Amino acid sequence: MPTVTCACCGRPGTHKARGLTTACYTRHRLRNTLDRYPRVNAAPTWTPVSARGQRLLAQYAELVAAKASPARIRWELSLGERQIQRYAAAHRHTQTTERSAAA
Repeated sequence: MPTVTCACCGRPGTHKARGLTTACYTRHRLRNTLDRYPRVNAAPTWTPVSARGQRLLAQYAELVAAKASPARIRWELSLGERQIQRYAAAHRHTQTTERSAAA
């Protein structure tokens, strides 16, 4: 395991995640305060590139706005659970991006 300087306490130690040593990571996880330390190498959010993917994302957004159940969304889009999760993440990402741009 690599050694890092902890983002919390500044001491060197074994890296766990989020730039924290194992001890600080465990402490923050137990106290539910990990949100203070963002993920260092967070993967970019998946976004559909094809025209069909863009249409499905727009349809997903319409279904969410209509408060459709997850089962109904899966049925309407004819996609599997994991792909629906990807569209949900892409939808959340576009919502936060639009809110940031408006502010």
